[in-house]
Amino acid sequence: MHVRNMKKILLIFALVLFFAFYGISFGQTGPTLNLQLAPSLELAQVVYVADFDFIQQGATQFLFQLTVDNSGKAAVNGMLRFEIYQNEDLLAETQTQPFILSANENFTISNIELNNGYMVQSGQTITFDKANTINPSSDFEQEVQQSGKLPKGNYHFILKFLFAGGESPAPPLTLFIHNPTFVRPIMPGTPTGTGYLEIVYTQFPTFQFESDFDEAYAIGTPFHVQIFKKLEQHSSIDEVLTSTPHFDEWLSQTVFPYPPAAVQPLDPGVYVWRVQLQLLTTSGTEIIESPVFAFQIEDPSTLGEFGDDGLQDDIMRILSEMLGDQGKQIIQSLSDYRLRAIRVNGETITKKQFYELIENYETSEEEREIIDILFQGSQE
Repeated sequence: MHVRNMKKILLIFALVLFFAFYGISFGQTGPTLNLQLAPSLELAQVVYVADFDFIQQGATQFLFQLTVDNSGKAAVNGMLRFEIYQNEDLLAETQTQPFILSANENFTISNIELNNGYMVQSGQTITFDKANTINPSSDFEQEVQQSGKLPKGNYHFILKFLFAGGESPAPPLTLFIHNPTFVRPIMPGTPTGTGYLEIVYTQFPTFQFESDFDEAYAIGTPFHVQIFKKLEQHSSIDEVLTSTPHFDEWLSQTVFPYPPAAVQPLDPGVYVWRVQLQLLTTSGTEIIESPVFAFQIEDPSTLGEFGDDGLQDDIMRILSEMLGDQGKQIIQSLSDYRLRAIRVNGETITKKQFYELIENYETSEEEREIIDILFQGSQE
């Protein structure tokens, strides 16, 4: 019995020496970690996938810093691991080589320092040993290939210290990446190059454009609106866009009336306008350009009194020819109205365009088509 007890004591003593020699103990805990994203990443509205290639492009850009605090704890052998998720899908991962974290050691380093190599107290130099980016779905991959940017969504940043006794995680961080993709005018006007120019009968029109930019994440005034007047010396839209803008403002809203005060009115003529959306990226700013729209300001007074200049008579004659008795009834109902504008197939036209339409209608030998004409006016 005495011999058996001695063997048990020697076995226990040997196990204690083994664990003590290798720095392993029951109940061992890892260091306390903290992760902080760079302001440029927290404020970024556009983030590129390449930013998270930590060994290559991302290595030269400050993206985050981490703190490792092993105060009051024994030395431990382990490695640092960093992961990025979109919802539950892993997008990027990187880790260091295993290293000895000394007792009571603590340090704060950035992703750049880790890439270049950081020496810990044990004399080891730790770096990112490997990095990997992952496309979790075909839709995600297609969007990334087209733009090189992370799609809109919530992204989770995970840092942990892996060791034989388990892992010590830092509090996770979540970042919403906005990544707008377009901005485009709605009114007034139509895209240049379509061959059609919308006529506007006010010098202070309301402008409206749209974007997938979420104004809740706006920093300042992100929309740069420019209105240019096309002059006789301008032979192309590009020349117009390089001239001095008639209106040049940074705005936060997507609908605005052309200001009637302190701004030069839009005199009759042809105008083009565009919107530029300025976005913050991790490395600066990026501009998204809208299509260029064009429209023509027509002075309402040039329409004159249709009854005086014969235009109203011509309109009534066309109606009578086209509609017969029904046209006479319409003419009768319009006798108490003064016309303010003319629309053909829903598009506003000038008097000159209307007469060209009449001439083409009367001289064409092809089968005549019914033309819908909308009269806008106020009852006298």
